Amino acid sequence: MHDLSVHRWNALNLNLHTEWTAGRNGQVEFLSERWLDWTGKRGLGWAWADSVHPDDLSTVAQSWRCALVSGETLDVEHRLCMRGGHYRWMRSRALAQRNSTGSIVSWYGATEDVDDRKRAELALQRSEAALLALNLSLNQQVQRRTVELTELNRHLQRTREEERNRLASALHDDLGALFSSAKFDVARLKSALAPLSPEISARFTHFSEMLDKGIDRKRHMIEDLRPSSLNSLGLVQALRILIGEFTRANSIKVQAELDDLHLTPAVQLTIYRLVQEALANVASYAMALNVWVRLSSDASGRAHVSVTDDGVGFDATSERIAMLGLLGMHYRIEAEGGCFAVKSSHQCGTTLSAYFPALEIHASAGTGVSDF
Repeated sequence: MHDLSVHRWNALNLNLHTEWTAGRNGQVEFLSERWLDWTGKRGLGWAWADSVHPDDLSTVAQSWRCALVSGETLDVEHRLCMRGGHYRWMRSRALAQRNSTGSIVSWYGATEDVDDRKRAELALQRSEAALLALNLSLNQQVQRRTVELTELNRHLQRTREEERNRLASALHDDLGALFSSAKFDVARLKSALAPLSPEISARFTHFSEMLDKGIDRKRHMIEDLRPSSLNSLGLVQALRILIGEFTRANSIKVQAELDDLHLTPAVQLTIYRLVQEALANVASYAMALNVWVRLSSDASGRAHVSVTDDGVGFDATSERIAMLGLLGMHYRIEAEGGCFAVKSSHQCGTTLSAYFPALEIHASAGTGVSDF
């Protein structure tokens, strides 16, 4: 052991750390009395290793060997066996002492009890790990529930369309038969009774006109429930018919730019319903003079549909979004793998748009710009 003054020796033993020195070969030459108080052992030479936790010994030994070779500062944490047989976390550090030529002649070190801090860190790590596992579990649950809700929404949309088809069939079959029978009866009665009086003839003419209006109204109701033009004529022509009827009913100018795209039947119906509901909102709320309907594909091949008006607009972040049926549009579009966006502000009009996965474009005679 190096010569130490009595004063320095006392100072080392009074320190709350265990102070120690080692030769340049790494053998410990001095340990303050605190090491003995902690471990019940002297620990000189390489005997200190007997008190290090077996699971930490290889790390400590490797760190010490690396420091001896490189001359860099030793800084390693490990568990140390105390007198009672329990372990406490320690932090051992050592600095190389060099002579005038820069050669290492000895090491000066200190071992500090960091058990409270270390256990707090380990507890925090366990808490963080538990929180991470909980977040992962919650994310998995959210993802699973999202998939379930998407499937449920898709089922509800299919059920809704099936119910619309059922109602359309009932209107077509039942009301169609009633209207046809009434038309036939009115025609027979008019033929038989009209010559008796001009007033009777006028009445039958009025009845016939009312029946024609009822038949026309029935046709519109069926078309709203089940757009037959979509299946028979395709999406572009079905939208043109829809837009034409909207224009005649509301005296609002509509400009349509419609490209013929290769779309699944479900996506075609979703786009048709989006435009249908958007136009209904324009008629009910927008007080617009002009509307633009566009169907095209973007640079990545996604189908893009939008309905824009120059009406009064609204706050798209407010609760009124639900009143306008936009939430229903969002769920319908999402169910088909699309994404929905609403852009609106006060007195600046509204744009509803949706994108659907990449599709193949078909050129057709129906492609182009039309004014209604």
